[in-house]
Amino acid sequence: MAFAAANAGQAVPRIALAGILVVVVGGLGHVYAPRVLPSSLDRGFWLAGAGLVGALIAFRETASLIVVALVALLFTFLAVCGRSVLYFLVRRARRRGRAAPTLVVGAGPHGHGLARNLLAYPEHGLLPLGFLDETPGEDPCVPVLGGPGDVVRVVQAHGVRAVVIAGQGQQSIARTARSLGCDVYLAPDLGELIIDFVTLREHVRSFPLVRMRPEAQRGLAWPLKRALDIAVALTGLIVSAPILALCAALIRLETGPGVLFRQRRVGYRDEPLELIKLRTLKPTDALESETLWSIAHDSRIGPVGRLLRKASFDELPQLWNVLRGDMSIVGPRPERPHFVKEFSRTIPGYGLRHRMPVGITGWAQIHGLRGDTSIEDRVRFDNHYIDGWTLRADLKIMLQTVWSLLRPGGG
Repeated sequence: MAFAAANAGQAVPRIALAGILVVVVGGLGHVYAPRVLPSSLDRGFWLAGAGLVGALIAFRETASLIVVALVALLFTFLAVCGRSVLYFLVRRARRRGRAAPTLVVGAGPHGHGLARNLLAYPEHGLLPLGFLDETPGEDPCVPVLGGPGDVVRVVQAHGVRAVVIAGQGQQSIARTARSLGCDVYLAPDLGELIIDFVTLREHVRSFPLVRMRPEAQRGLAWPLKRALDIAVALTGLIVSAPILALCAALIRLETGPGVLFRQRRVGYRDEPLELIKLRTLKPTDALESETLWSIAHDSRIGPVGRLLRKASFDELPQLWNVLRGDMSIVGPRPERPHFVKEFSRTIPGYGLRHRMPVGITGWAQIHGLRGDTSIEDRVRFDNHYIDGWTLRADLKIMLQTVWSLLRPGGG
């Protein structure tokens, strides 16, 4: 598109904008998404739409609509031709042994059928090395390399780059394989309920495949989360500086020297961090600080401390934690090591909260789950936020947090 516009004598900014819009529209239509068996006609309407948008921007003031349409058609034709050549070379390379070493989880009849087809048709790019299962089943076409608990050992020992789960109920294996850098696919059997609930875009000889979503940390929007954190934390510290100074003076008058309270918490990927707050209560000793669950109704808290806690002003120094990179603005709230051990042992899914950087506010907090509330509910809300993370979700939670602080009875 840029080449056509340049040859037509268009201005450089218009050329650049046309090229950028072609890529953006293609991205929105998942034109560049990886496929097990790519086809040049996949996402064809989005390719044509990208060409039309680019042509309108590049030629809308210097050519007729007929010329714009012809340029868009030419772009679409050349794009399809280019993809055809590229995909032919990809399939050829796969047939010559360039397929990804693959582990099939489940050595039942469904897993065997899938593995046999992958061996017979290497152009799909998944070459099964073996199964992961407790029992080998009957006449396996490739060996059983271990049980479900051996996924880390097998992936690392055999250089596995893709994992196909032939069945359901293997979420821990899927997440472990994804964290090891593998592409993970679910291959549901005929009659499984999930087939009626998801769009089946990929298949191996009509064995449906569902590609596992990549971790949020591998997405293009992830660096923007950190950029947003820095911008909000820096702005927040500057704007709240007079409030912090006033709060510090009031705390010193009420409880004496030492206005900041530092406490060990467990953060992202179980890494320790030192959380900073304004001190609203001076603990008796370190043990009380580490193991006392809530001080919301402690009679030792004075009027100033209660006011700061109600308005959430005691949380403002955590903006410094965010600026340092210990925390994010939005994420699961960090907890003390003593309670992390206890809850990880008794509450399913608690440890999964540490897949995302901890935050000052979060999905659980804006739904009233703060202080002495249900830990099970918090775990469910936090994991729901992590599983579906988007930058838009962070912005929504920030706005709802501000509203909850400003509205009557909020905080």
